[in-house]
Order: sequence, then structure tokens, then C-alpha cells
Amino acid sequence: MATAEGFVRAYRERTPRSQQLWEAARRVLPGGVSGNAKFFKPHPIYVESASGSRVVDVDGNVYIDLLAGAGSAILGHGPPAVTRAVAAQLGQAISPIFATELEIRLARTVGIHMRYMEMVRFVSSGSEATFLLARVARAFTGRERIAKFEGNYHGQHDFGLTGAFVAGAGSDHRPEPIAGCAGTERSSLERLLLLPYNDPAALDIIREHADELAAVFIEPVAGFGIGAIPADRDWLAALRELTAEKGILLVFDEIVTGFRLGLGGASAAFGVQPDLGAIGKIVGGGFPIGGFGGRRDIMEKVVTPTKEPSDVKEKIFASGTFSGNPIGMAAGLAMIAELERGDFYDTLARRGERLRAGLREAGLREGIEVQATGIGSIFHVHFASEPIRDKRSAMRADPVRQYAFSIGMISKGVLLPPAHPGFLSTAHGDADVDEILRVAADVLAEMAAR
Repeated sequence: MATAEGFVRAYRERTPRSQQLWEAARRVLPGGVSGNAKFFKPHPIYVESASGSRVVDVDGNVYIDLLAGAGSAILGHGPPAVTRAVAAQLGQAISPIFATELEIRLARTVGIHMRYMEMVRFVSSGSEATFLLARVARAFTGRERIAKFEGNYHGQHDFGLTGAFVAGAGSDHRPEPIAGCAGTERSSLERLLLLPYNDPAALDIIREHADELAAVFIEPVAGFGIGAIPADRDWLAALRELTAEKGILLVFDEIVTGFRLGLGGASAAFGVQPDLGAIGKIVGGGFPIGGFGGRRDIMEKVVTPTKEPSDVKEKIFASGTFSGNPIGMAAGLAMIAELERGDFYDTLARRGERLRAGLREAGLREGIEVQATGIGSIFHVHFASEPIRDKRSAMRADPVRQYAFSIGMISKGVLLPPAHPGFLSTAHGDADVDEILRVAADVLAEMAAR
């Protein structure tokens, strides 16, 4: 059964300039990249340009892009309305540090659609947003512990990373935290309560620790840590009911799902309203952004500064040079305005379901068990015989086939990096889905023949 050797050879042959740049980059950038997620073997692709649904690398290869800026490019790369808005703002102010009216407009727009976002504080990344939400929860409740779900990624800080990619300690129904990387504070592992995703046992664990929990964090669609696995609706509703009963804040990490599943995000899609949430990616129109917000009473009590001495004890500190920068605000407003104008989400969901169904069918034809998971325009391919519902079932999938499939797709012109969810954009048409499925069928056939 499949090895990746032939695909890797083809990849190397079509990307010599990327390999040269990677060799040069390794002398000045650790690993030759500016982020761990940007690297994959044998070497990363270096991009020359991107437009619509296509990316062009430095070797002149054109790819159908299924990474879509890690989900942020929902309108495709370089949408004209966003480009115009950014160009106009560049002529006015880039980073004045002081507040602008754009922040007010974007916060109002977010709140109109994501109804639980009654107040919003903008920051510069999703990791900042989730890190600060933990601080908000502790300050508001007076409790110390945070709970999160195994396989949920909430950013690169200690609790956000723990249990997301490195997992497996404890039992399936009572997972235990493992450091996600070197340098993780041991005390952060001791404070974190790790829960099983999509598992009723999580509710029992929460009940046991209710008096010490400030918040439960969850990705309503577990993305980078598991691979596009939606939460079970009834289970998510039960989680909401329990946390409300126990005075524990429920926090939705909507950095991926915000404005991706619909204008109302995951809260509207699942019919469950959290207390707080994190946003990013699409909200910045393709520029660096993060945001956190939620119930007005919480945000006003512990986030609103007064510059009085009491702030140190009663308020959190959340600030940054580029927080609320006008370029990101202008881009986000333009992006959301475009999404408001069109009937995009039904079309994206239809194409996403056709893609997932087509991937499953292509696997069946070749005798390869494929689980194509996801919701709406988000998808992931797992090579497993069992349904993927949580981190443990995802860990039992075949990583060798996963890598072979991904590098095979890239070598044939479809950009789908290994172990990373895929995203469709409005720039992907039905013809693109046809081509993706054609290439996937070719790759799976070659895998079956080896």
C-alpha cells in the first residue's frame, strides 16, 4: 500500500526554486519559515503570488489553493472590494495607535451578526484573543481553572496548545494534559482540565470540578488539532445548559468558524449561545487580527478601563501597538460587506458537501477507507475505517497515507498541506471542485497501486 516516495520525487522536480529558497532561509529563519505550520516535508512552497482560488509558487507552478489563508480568504485571494478598501486606508492612516471610527463600525458589524458579541476588544491575533479570554474569565468569576477539549487548538500559548496536537495520555474518556511543546510551564498543565470532545463523559468531569472552573473553552468545529470535526449539536446544547447552571463561562473559539459557517458564525449555525467568544481570520479581511468579546456585563466589569487605582485588582490588561489597526479594520469591514451582499453560504455548503462526498466515493473505488469530515466549506481527509468524532479516533487514522495523499495532491497542482483542514472560498467554482476530485481520484489510484 501507498508510500509517498513517488509523489515526493515529483514534488521535488517541480519545486527546485522553492527548495533553493528554503536552503537559504534556513540560515536566517529557524526551519526556514516564520511558523511551524508553514513547514512540511520535504520542503515548503514559497509563493510568488495569489489571486482568487489560485496560488503561484516561485517555480511558476499554479495551484488550486485549498488552504485559503488558513480559512481567512473566504472570498479568495485579493478580492477587489477588500483591495480597494485597503488602498484607500493606506492613504489616510496606517498605524496611528490612537482609536479610529473604523473600530466602532467593525465592532458594531460583528455584534449585529454574532449576536452574543455585545462588546468586542480587538487585538492582533487569535492567540492573543484566547489568552486574554482566559484572563477575562478568571477575573469575572474569581475562579482559577480553565477547561478545554482534547484536540482543540486555541493558539500557541500554553493552555491553547496543550492537548491540541500532542495527546494520548489518560483514557479515551478521561484524557490528561501533555505539554504541546518544549518550554511549557508545568504549572499550566496542572491547572488545565482536559476534556474528551463530543463525549458525554466531559459533562461528568465538569460537574466534578464545577466549583473551581472559570470557563470551558471549545472549538464548535475542532479544526487544526483534530481535522474539521463539528461538535454534536445535542451534546453542545447540554454543555451550554450545564455551564450556565454551574456559573461557568462557556467560551466559543470562533477564530475559524466566525463568518465562515455563516454571518452568525457557529453560535447561529448550532443554535447555542456562549458567554464569550474569540474571532479572527475572516474578520480581518486577510490582515492580522484577533478579537474577543461577548456579554456586556462581563466585558464592562473586567475589560473596560477606568485608569483608577482599582483597575489593578478589578480589570484585566489587554493592549497592543497594532490592536485595532485601521488597515485590518478597513479590510474586515469590506470583507463582511461583500458577504452581506451575496448568497454565498448556501453555495459554499453545497460545494463543500459535494467535495466531501466525492472524496469518500473516490476512496471507495480504490478500496481505500476515507473519512471526509467537516461542515459547510471546511473539510479534512482522514484515512481511517472508523468515523472520526474526537482526538482519539483521529489519532488512530493512518498518518502515512495522510502524508502520501497530501503531497500527491500538491505534486499534481492542488495545494492541500498535510494534516491541515481544507477550505473552499467563493472563488472556487464547480469546475474547481471537479478538478480537485479528478486529481484526488488520480492520487488515490496511484496510492492503491503501490
